[in-house]
Amino acid sequence: MTEESEVEPVEDTSLRPLALACGAALVVAGAFWYGLQEERAGGVSSFLALFVPYLLLGGYAVLRLRDRGELRLLRPRSGDLTFGALVAFLLYGLAFVVHALFTSPGEPREGWIIRVYLLLGNPLSDGRHLVALAVAAIGLLEELTWRGLVTPALEPRFGPLRAAALSTGLWSLAHLPTVFLLADPVAGPNPLLVMGTVGCGFAWSYLRWRMERLTPVLLSHGLFTWAIVEFPLWSPPTLGF
Repeated sequence: MTEESEVEPVEDTSLRPLALACGAALVVAGAFWYGLQEERAGGVSSFLALFVPYLLLGGYAVLRLRDRGELRLLRPRSGDLTFGALVAFLLYGLAFVVHALFTSPGEPREGWIIRVYLLLGNPLSDGRHLVALAVAAIGLLEELTWRGLVTPALEPRFGPLRAAALSTGLWSLAHLPTVFLLADPVAGPNPLLVMGTVGCGFAWSYLRWRMERLTPVLLSHGLFTWAIVEFPLWSPPTLGF
């Protein structure tokens, strides 16, 4: 026991978890920068630019969970869908309120939300169903990465609360390219996705801590992003919604 207790502090002070977390943030930021360039924005390559890195990071997260004997955290249980859907519903409601207050039609900042939805194509087209599934899949992989890989890696060094805050902060920083790439000529730099990751990140970090499992968090993120596309907050005025 004495030898084991002497080894643990070495892991707690290691810089490897912080390097992993910062590396994930840089990879995601680079994916946004590449995928949202004008010639790719809104196309299949734009989705793949995010999906492929997150698939690799999410796969690594599953391997880490397996090596630690924690794959049980991904096993579905009764109540997972209920709690995940409840948090997703609350976050969608909060997004609706923010839209109504700051980016609704006629507001100078409406351009922000228009820029976000233009990436997804016509919000009311039949094709949005496939887009909704695609962004939901990316959402699941995001949770595997940030709440399933980065946060647990940081906890031994920083503790649960600071690890969750740091993980959420890095996730938000990874979205910084969208501030400029989705900027609107009238409204200016676009903070919507960065703001969204801050609020949602803390909500999903709390859900992970409260449930002590990952499945409800994955379901919540997937349902939230699916709903944002299937029930768009903004739609072209000419189509009426």
